[in-house]
Amino acid sequence: MSTIYRMACRNLGRNAKRSMVTGLGLALALTLCMATLALMDGLSQELIQGTTEGEVGHVQIHEPAYLDSRALRSTVPADPKALAALRISGVQALSLRLYAFAYLSHGTRSAGVQLMGIDPEQEAAVTVLHRKLSQGEWLAALPTPWREAQALDAQQQATDQALTEAAIARAFARLEGRSQAASAAGTPAQLQDPSLALAEQLAPGPSRRPGVVLGVKLAANLGLAADAQGRWGQTLGLLVESAEGVQSHLELEVRGVLQTGLDHQDRSRLLLHVTDLQKMLQLPGQAHEIALRLAAPAQADALAAELQARLGDGQKVQSWSQLRPDVLALIAANRALMGTLVFIVFLIAGVGVLNTMLVSVMERQRELSLLKALGLAPSKVLLLVIAETVLLCLAGGGVGLAAGMGLSLWLQLHGLDVSGFGEFSLSGVGMAPVLRGQLSIASAALPLLMLILISLLAALLPASWAARLTPAAGMRAQ
Repeated sequence: MSTIYRMACRNLGRNAKRSMVTGLGLALALTLCMATLALMDGLSQELIQGTTEGEVGHVQIHEPAYLDSRALRSTVPADPKALAALRISGVQALSLRLYAFAYLSHGTRSAGVQLMGIDPEQEAAVTVLHRKLSQGEWLAALPTPWREAQALDAQQQATDQALTEAAIARAFARLEGRSQAASAAGTPAQLQDPSLALAEQLAPGPSRRPGVVLGVKLAANLGLAADAQGRWGQTLGLLVESAEGVQSHLELEVRGVLQTGLDHQDRSRLLLHVTDLQKMLQLPGQAHEIALRLAAPAQADALAAELQARLGDGQKVQSWSQLRPDVLALIAANRALMGTLVFIVFLIAGVGVLNTMLVSVMERQRELSLLKALGLAPSKVLLLVIAETVLLCLAGGGVGLAAGMGLSLWLQLHGLDVSGFGEFSLSGVGMAPVLRGQLSIASAALPLLMLILISLLAALLPASWAARLTPAAGMRAQ
C-alpha cells in the first residue's frame, strides 16, 4: 500500500503545474462553499433571533379565537395571580400586551393607527423593541395616573336615564324617516351638556397626557419632528372606542419615535403603557397577548405543550415556530437552495478532476501497460489512480479548509455591510444591515466530504479505463 501512495505522489509531481492548478481549483471551490454555508447559517440564526427577540418571543399565549378575529374582547387574564402561574421553570421573563385600532390626529393631519400597550420593563426583558428607539425618550416605566371613577347619585341616574331614552327616541325617529327637528326634539338641550359630565364621572380620563412612542414614518406623515434641541413633546388627539363601545377622545404626548425597519409598523404603530391602554379600553387586568422568554429557546415547543396542559382549552399556547411557520419554511428553502449551489460548484470541480486524471492516465499509457506486463494487478492500477485523486483532494482540501475557516471566521467577526442597499426584511423580520456568518462543524465537514466524494466518482472513469488497459495495446500507444 505504501508503494502505491509513493508512486501516486511521484505521478502528481511529474506535472506539478497541472496538479497545482487542479488543487487550487478544489481549494477555491471548498473555500467559497464553506463561506456560503457560513453566511446561510448566520442568516438563519438572524431570522430566528429577529423573530423571537423582535416581537414574537419564544412562546405566546392568546385567547383561542383572538389571532383569527382580533376582537377587542378576546382577552386572557393578566392580573398578578394569572401571571404568577406562568412563571414555571424555564421561563425567564414575560410581557403582556394589549392591542386596539384608533384614529390619531395632529393639526390638520390624521391617520389610522394600531395601538400597542406594553409594560416597558417587562418588554425589555423579553424583546429588544426598546433598542429600536430612533429619537427621543422611551416610555416611562410607570403608567399615567388616572382619576378615580365615581358612582352616580339618584339625580344623576335620572339624568342618565333621560339621556338614554332620548337617544332611543332619536334612533326610532331616523328609522321612521321623521325630520331631524322631530328627532332632536326628543333631547332637551339642557340634557346634552350633562352627558359629557356623566361620562367623565363614570370613566374619567388621565390626570395628565399619557406619553407615547410613534413609528418614524407615522410621525413624518403627521408632520412631527424634534425641535432644535432634539426634544419632542407634541400633543396628539386620539379617538378610540372601548370594549364597551364607548368612544372617547384623549390627548397624548409624544416622547419619541421608533424605527423597526418594517414598513407596516413604522407607518402605523403607536406604543403606550399597557395600563393606560387598559384604562382607555376598559379592560382592567386583561391582555390580548402574553409573550414569554425562555432560558432554553430549543425547548419552546415542549414548554408550550406543558403550559397548554396547565391552562386548559380557555387559552391557546404556541411556540414561535408554530406562530411563524413561514420563517421555518424560508430557512428550509434557503438551505435547499444553498445545498443545490454547493453541489453545482463541486460538480464543476469534479469535472476538473476528471479532466486532470483522464489526461494523466492517457499520457502514461505505456508506463501503466509496462507495469501491468511486469505483474501489477488491474486492481492495483485502479487503486493507483484513485490514490492520486485522494492525495490531490487532500492537498487542495487542506488548503481550502484553512482558507474557508479563515474567511468564515472573518464573516462571523466583521460580516458583510449591506446598508448601502437600504433597509430590508425577510418574511416580515427586520434584518441587520450587516450579514454575519456562523462558523460551524457542519459548514466545514459537509463541503469537504462532498468534495472528496464527487472527486472520487469523477476519478472512477479514468481509473477503470486504466485498469482495463491491455499491455500490448498500451505499449503500442504513442
